[in-house]
Amino acid sequence: MKSVFVSFLCLVAVLVVTVSAIGPSKPLTCEQTQFLVKACLDFVTDKTSAPSISCCQGLNEVIVFSPTKEERLFVCKCLKEERSQIPNLDLGRTKSLPKLCNLSKTLDCDR
Repeated sequence: MKSVFVSFLCLVAVLVVTVSAIGPSKPLTCEQTQFLVKACLDFVTDKTSAPSISCCQGLNEVIVFSPTKEERLFVCKCLKEERSQIPNLDLGRTKSLPKLCNLSKTLDCDR
């Protein structure tokens, strides 16, 4: 009986640690956003014919970690500021990324 109780306490401790680790995350910073989409630069500047897997994964992470309208607006602002620094940026390719990466959600920075 004692070993069952100890096992139960261990299980509760693991659950508490897991739930606290999954808790609310902090919004992305501009630097984090830029880092996550950096792999997309070759595609959006016409250096490659398709976005890389790391580009799509990074874009997906930006979308997942920006669930609220305020967070999406902030991320869009960061990306718009960054794109002014990128020579030869093809906005058409930028807008096609969610579809080419098979992402069900987008940031929709044009709104």
